[in-house]
Amino acid sequence: MTNSVRVGVIGLGAIGLNLLRAFAANAEVQVTAVCDVDAALVETTARPFAASAWTDHRRMLDEVDLDLVYVAVPPRHHHAIALDVIAAGRHILCEKPLALTLSEAQDMQRAAQEMGVVHALNLPLHGDSGIETFHRLVQNGGLGALRRAELNLVFPQWPRGWQQNPWIGGREQGGPIREVGPHLLHVILSTLGPVARVWAHTEYPANDPDACEMAALGTLELANGLLVVVSCLTNVPRPEQVSLTVYGSTGTAGLVNWATPVAALGQAPLESVPVERAQEAAGTRLVRALVERVRGTASESDLVDFTMGVRIQAVLEAWEGSSFAGTWVDVVQA
Repeated sequence: MTNSVRVGVIGLGAIGLNLLRAFAANAEVQVTAVCDVDAALVETTARPFAASAWTDHRRMLDEVDLDLVYVAVPPRHHHAIALDVIAAGRHILCEKPLALTLSEAQDMQRAAQEMGVVHALNLPLHGDSGIETFHRLVQNGGLGALRRAELNLVFPQWPRGWQQNPWIGGREQGGPIREVGPHLLHVILSTLGPVARVWAHTEYPANDPDACEMAALGTLELANGLLVVVSCLTNVPRPEQVSLTVYGSTGTAGLVNWATPVAALGQAPLESVPVERAQEAAGTRLVRALVERVRGTASESDLVDFTMGVRIQAVLEAWEGSSFAGTWVDVVQA
């Protein structure tokens, strides 16, 4: 098959525009249509690609021949727009988190499976060579019996400087746990196993009922009994930190700066671990996998599908439920 994969993009915020460029850089992709509620932005964005410009995604789906649609709108719009995309029989890539609620995420998963379309979630750490190295360090038994894991999220500013928009700092859709959490939850679920229950405490600004969390502390209890302690802190005079550490009886492995693997045996200091293959830009890797899946030439493992999206959403919902109730909350298993 030599025809280009025709792609439509719905949502032209910072993340949507970034991945749009990755689509455009792939010689086997044609950016065919773009859609956003901002008419001027749509026109400006569409012009270099000779793409059609739309402010109504339903009209775009009705009037443009597309193979794949990327949904990059804020989370509370994922459910309705994704169901429209799936009902139109288009393959779909969706931003994370998959939806605003677990029930919405389950709807999207069920619809995509019933329609038989390719369904994927944009989690750039998937397939990263540093993450793969970390996974092997944990899984090969060299750490001994696993004792504990720690996830630390520190942000000197939230929202981050490049991420200023009306919703990312809001309690309904935004916040670091919902925005950054899915990336690391995917690593935890894929490397350490399913989460059985959650305990969480969340701190919100006292003078703004609509603002997202400024701090959070909690524990994920995995189905195998391992505990993952989660600490999140924003707006402190420290550099950004996104790290995951797994402690074993004979060694330790971790990720620093999101995806750099480190390890140590015994009481030795943690040191960087060489990755086994060259790093590749996440967008490039994702777009290639999408093209191959749409054409039926790649395995399902090359993408994060909506099933993992539902599993992540179940943990997020349990976290929010525990924060409200002040008790352990069981995670619904997908």
